[in-house]
Amino acid sequence: MHSWQAGTGYLFERRRESTRMAQAQQLLKIAIADDLKYAVTLYDKVAEEWEKTKTVWFATLNEIRESRFAYQNNKDWIHVFENPDLRRRIFRYYLQSAERINNLEYQQRRKYEIESRLNDTIRDIKQKDSSLKHEDAGRVALGYMENENREYENLLKSIPESIGKLSDFKREAQEITKILGTIN
Repeated sequence: MHSWQAGTGYLFERRRESTRMAQAQQLLKIAIADDLKYAVTLYDKVAEEWEKTKTVWFATLNEIRESRFAYQNNKDWIHVFENPDLRRRIFRYYLQSAERINNLEYQQRRKYEIESRLNDTIRDIKQKDSSLKHEDAGRVALGYMENENREYENLLKSIPESIGKLSDFKREAQEITKILGTIN
């Protein structure tokens, strides 16, 4: 084998590796951009659902989580993006938005728990004194649940604030999508 043949083999391998990295970058770019575009609509959906029902629907939060599948399964490939700021932004976006989504789920779950306990307490009070109207039994139950009532009132303030912070992630998703669109 001549030395030029060995050099040609090396150059061929380098070219093939470069092509594979470019393909990986293109696929990851498409997957992340698709997720981010979908996440923007889901953030709006969470806000709309809250406005209509005063409920954060777990199904919508799970949709957001499921849409991250491509990133979650390929985050080790994030290095195919040469721009370190872009890599950090993508990582930070997914990490911080996941924390916000988990927090929203916890807040809604806690709201459900308090509502359920209140309903159980009202039912127990009405069983003990059937002459009480529902509203009167509710006032008595709230007397037993002062701490939960305060927590519930705080949840009614903090959940909309948390939902409002989703607009920050919406903006970040849109900006990252624009940046990804500039990569060839």
